[in-house]
Amino acid sequence: MHVDPVRLRELRAARQWSQEQLATLSGLNLRTIQRLESGSRISQESLRALCAVFEVPAERLLEREAGPSEPALRAMREGVLRGLDFSGVTPRGEFWWFVLAVVMLLGLAQILSEYLGALPLQLAGIAVLLPWIAACTRRLRDAGLSPWWQLISLAPVAGILVLLYLLTYPSRAIDSVEAAESA
Repeated sequence: MHVDPVRLRELRAARQWSQEQLATLSGLNLRTIQRLESGSRISQESLRALCAVFEVPAERLLEREAGPSEPALRAMREGVLRGLDFSGVTPRGEFWWFVLAVVMLLGLAQILSEYLGALPLQLAGIAVLLPWIAACTRRLRDAGLSPWWQLISLAPVAGILVLLYLLTYPSRAIDSVEAAESA
């Protein structure tokens, strides 16, 4: 079971409690509260203690199961929101959902450009350029590669294929943690 960290913070903030105060009132360790607010697993005892303090049912504190399309939509949304963020990492699955969103946007722009001229496609291409570079930077960093590998895409055809291959590399857990901590 995982506690919903956002909901936990909201409940604590609504009562204007610090993490230390919540730990004292619930009888939990301060480090446990910090871990729970970062999305860690919760034990039955800790869940009962928090439910008693907040006077809410357990379902209100737990993360609900994601529907089949929620991870995809969340990944697309994150890709758009982090469009100009070149720091950190992007896991492989989230990156490819973002790629799907970019392809769908460019496809829609292509359809519109058949009726309205070249302008919609040109605007869409400009709009996705920096988010694409940022997402590739984060993805290559997640794979343990230098973001400078993107320059290989300047080589006609083969360069793009090599870059796409590099973007499929699995995440390197150790490097990802170090990159996230340094960002």
